[in-house]
Amino acid sequence: MIVLMKNEFYKQKREWSFLFLLLLSLLPVLTGGAGAIFNDITKTLSDLFFFMNNQFAMFFPMVLFILVGLLFYQEYKNKTYINWITYGYPKHKLFLTKVLVALFIGILFAMLLLLLFFCLIGGLGITGKVTADISGLLAIAIGFLLEAAIIIPVTVCAGAIIINLSRNIIITSVTGVIYGFVSCFFIGSEIGFIVPNGFAYRVAIYFSDQSSYYDAPVRATIGGSAASLFAFIILLAVGAGLFAHKKKVES
Repeated sequence: MIVLMKNEFYKQKREWSFLFLLLLSLLPVLTGGAGAIFNDITKTLSDLFFFMNNQFAMFFPMVLFILVGLLFYQEYKNKTYINWITYGYPKHKLFLTKVLVALFIGILFAMLLLLLFFCLIGGLGITGKVTADISGLLAIAIGFLLEAAIIIPVTVCAGAIIINLSRNIIITSVTGVIYGFVSCFFIGSEIGFIVPNGFAYRVAIYFSDQSSYYDAPVRATIGGSAASLFAFIILLAVGAGLFAHKKKVES
């Protein structure tokens, strides 16, 4: 497994598409920062996080779909999939390797986004456009990291299913856009906690505005956590099963 993961990271060093994905993942802070800088109205920390997190919840799933899509698509495009099978590597290890690499890169992107957001807050604080204290920043960091911990695994596994069904990066990318938009439809619903991305969003916002959480917080927290874990396990199992299915090229 370690050899496979090292090989994946080595291959990605030569792929400029991942730099594009990094820039795309940072857009929520870049656009939010531009709006705050050129807007004379002082914004609160909660306002800025609300704006950034709205875009994160909607567009980061697209980044993850493209990310995991590229990891699998490279094998299909370059026809190297059969080489790994010939070398005797189990299919489940090949699949898990790509999922783990996608998870690692997705977490890295999210951490860089949070770091850039804090840098933005620091810059705006110097100019007097926004005020923030340590407790407020810590609360936002906890909420955002919990959100990322839910969104990234579930979305990566969903993307792995689509790319292995279609073997087409365009279809996977478009599906990622639709996935992000559809997930946001459930954010405002009191039963929306059954959708992992919608639940993750409400968890993140709770740490900056507790009044925005569900009316039945205990039911929503337990139900949302269970639904997210269940979705991850099912999507991971389905994705692994699809990848392990014998393909025409193996016949």
